[in-house]
Order: sequence, then C-alpha cells, then structure tokens
Amino acid sequence: MRNFSQDFSAHIKGETTTLCWAWKLKRKDGLVLGFSDHDRALTIEGLNYQAASGFAPTDIENRLGFSLDNSAVLGALSADAITKSDIEAGLYDGADVEIWRVNWQDTTQLGLIWRGRIGEISLIDGRFEAELVGQSAALEQSTGRVFSRQCQADFGSEICGVRLEDYPEGTKCPHSFEACKTQFQNTDNFLGFPYLIGDDAVLGAPQEGDVKDGSSRYG
Repeated sequence: MRNFSQDFSAHIKGETTTLCWAWKLKRKDGLVLGFSDHDRALTIEGLNYQAASGFAPTDIENRLGFSLDNSAVLGALSADAITKSDIEAGLYDGADVEIWRVNWQDTTQLGLIWRGRIGEISLIDGRFEAELVGQSAALEQSTGRVFSRQCQADFGSEICGVRLEDYPEGTKCPHSFEACKTQFQNTDNFLGFPYLIGDDAVLGAPQEGDVKDGSSRYG
C-alpha cells in the first residue's frame, strides 16, 4: 500500500477528483525536466512541468495504475525540450525517471507511483519511445564470473588469444571446448568449464562395462 498523505488519500477517495500524471526526468548531466498530461503547466515542488506532454493517460492507467511492479513499460513522450540531437548524443541514456499522481488544483497533494530509469530509447515520428526500467532490473544483471561450459571470452580478443587474421574472414567461434581444441588449437586460453556437471550427470547412471574405481568420468 502506498504511503500517501492524509489529504491526498481523502481527495482520491472523494466523489470527484482533479488528478493528473506528472513525470520528473533527471539526466546524468544534472538537467531536470518536468512533464505532465494536464492542459496547463504546473509548478510542483519548485519545478515547472510542461503541459500536455508525456505518456498517453490510457497507457499509464493500463500499464502502471497504483499497483505497478518493476517491469518495463513503453510509452511515447513528446516535448519541445527533448531534441533529436540530445537523444542521439545519448544525453537521455540511463536518465532517472519518477512518475507521480498529482492533484492539479493543489499540487502539494501528490504521491510517487513509480521510480526507475530510461532503458532503450528510439525516435518514432518525431517523438521518442522510451523503455522505463524498474529499480529491480539491476538485480537481474550477472555479476562476477559466470560458470558455464562455454567460453566467456570474446572471439579474437586479447584474452581469447586467437589471431583473427590467421583465419578466413567471417570465421566464428561457437565458444565450445571442442572448437577451441580442434579448430583453433587454443585450449590454454579456454575460459569455460567443459566438464561442469549438468542435468545430464544427474540423470546419468552406471552402464554395463563401466570401470567403477572412483576415477574421473571424463578421463
């Protein structure tokens, strides 16, 4: 349950409401911009929020509402302050975003609905379409070393050690130990774990004729 002020909660529960959506966007260079879907500009906590800019209200109601989780959301944001050159320069990449529900008759009554950042961003018909990524997205990123049967090195990189010029143009590596051994003779630099036990080992069983002396199954 969201922690709204008593006055704002009472307004929401009233027979009639004067609510709008407001978006606060903070770029990595420190520039802060405000947008709303109201028909006139609003001043909220000292920041000017441009009128009639932002996500379509139906998109917000359907995808966000008051029960938003941290999944990604798509929407188009149109405002004169957002320029094609700034988008192409990457100034909006990773920008912080806050989405608020506001009483436009009394902007001191407001509640934070969602907080996250801009992920993928693209220009479509003069507007930009941004993917909004929730705060929990960082928990889905891999950190540290990944233990996998496949090699983790980029083919041809310094850590890989393979000289691309020694092979025909377009040669690709499947990142398998077998390819590293037979195709590239580069097993000393293999950054995978080819004998990592997987589901096949769990399902495997001794076969007739197997030597059962406790030694490695892989020889």
